[in-house]
Amino acid sequence: MKKKIYLIDANSFIYRMFFALPEFSRKDGKIVNAVFGMAKFFTGQMIRENPDYLIFIKDAKWKNFRHDLYEDYKATRDKMPDNLKSQIQDIEDMVSLMNIDIIAIPGYEADDVIATLAHKYNWDENYEVDILSWDKDLYALVSENVKIYDTMKRKKFGPDETREKFGIDAKHVVDYLAIVGDSADNIPGIAGFWPGKAVPLLNAIWNIEEIYSRVEQIESWMQIEELLESVGEDYKKPIKSCFSGKTYEKLLAGRDDAFLSKKLATLDLLVDLDDFKLENFAFKKQEIHNPQVLSFFREYEFFSLAWEEEKQLKKWEDLWLTVQIIWDSEWLAVLEKKILKSKEIVLDTETTSLSIIEAELVWLSIYIDDQNIYYINRLHRWPKISDDILKLFIQKILKIDITIVWHNLKYDLQILELYLSSNHTSTSQDEQMSLGL
Repeated sequence: MKKKIYLIDANSFIYRMFFALPEFSRKDGKIVNAVFGMAKFFTGQMIRENPDYLIFIKDAKWKNFRHDLYEDYKATRDKMPDNLKSQIQDIEDMVSLMNIDIIAIPGYEADDVIATLAHKYNWDENYEVDILSWDKDLYALVSENVKIYDTMKRKKFGPDETREKFGIDAKHVVDYLAIVGDSADNIPGIAGFWPGKAVPLLNAIWNIEEIYSRVEQIESWMQIEELLESVGEDYKKPIKSCFSGKTYEKLLAGRDDAFLSKKLATLDLLVDLDDFKLENFAFKKQEIHNPQVLSFFREYEFFSLAWEEEKQLKKWEDLWLTVQIIWDSEWLAVLEKKILKSKEIVLDTETTSLSIIEAELVWLSIYIDDQNIYYINRLHRWPKISDDILKLFIQKILKIDITIVWHNLKYDLQILELYLSSNHTSTSQDEQMSLGL
């Protein structure tokens, strides 16, 4: 069986976590939503998937060779929000505590390091590589052995999925970006060319070198009819539109930008990684909850993640609140009566993942007032409410004519909808252990 290598694009991931979660803070006011999102990713999804190797790669500081090619490279990108910037070092500290090494190579972006490693192990039959990122340029690396892994959607993009996404093969992705550009990195592309024009052009003529070779031929001696004879029937009409009229004028005017854009979008496969040793990046899931990490979770008030020490989860006095844990139908009935007498409650879910598709409902928290706060346990190893009773309770609550305040409305409603529509019964002890509960 091939060993699995996960290459994590740190910057891409951290940004995604920051914007996926609403901002929230510790008691002292420090914003920690991105730190929490990354913590949940490692303690949940990575522990469950358990890759053989995990490499956390970030952009090196300061400029790289692309800025030398194009001064405005990434110039239009918004400045990192201060509330995210303040969390970067916290995230790196947490990752280091998990004994996960962080790679940053001066003069290079994370994508170039990822590309070098993916290229290196693409040809080794002992490994398969998953790239965890949302950057378009990395799709150029896709092969039968290298895939882009969207962990939010739990979808992997191999050759077929990449073609479905872009309309072209992975080997043409760089030329695709050279034509349509990439606003995220301020790669200009050819003004006036969008995917609808770029895709048939590339499927017929492969790359910008060939495209502009045809342009030179047309300018000197070739007639457009001769060009059309060289392409398939499906491409005659879109090719004719690209090599005539205003579109052709844009093609001519965009030559320099096209070749510049290709250089900017091309990943470096030869970053100097002479000191790199794969065995130094072996993933050890037990380290994700080592004592130093658990101490970090407590310091950052991520009590739901410190499942190795469940006593910590019961210390509600740390939150200066009195909380009643509900684990049988009798107490649930008492809670239901209190809710019926209330005008407003606050409801929150805790799950095993930020991804709707993979998330399991762990508990339901209900706040009536500071003296009436309830934690309904579904999956922790303490006594718990069965699924059939909990589903009936949730259905009743959602029908009661009261105001419900939500921490993350869209996410919680989707979680509850999926939970109520599921036909599984309470999770077994073995499943709980696999979820880390």
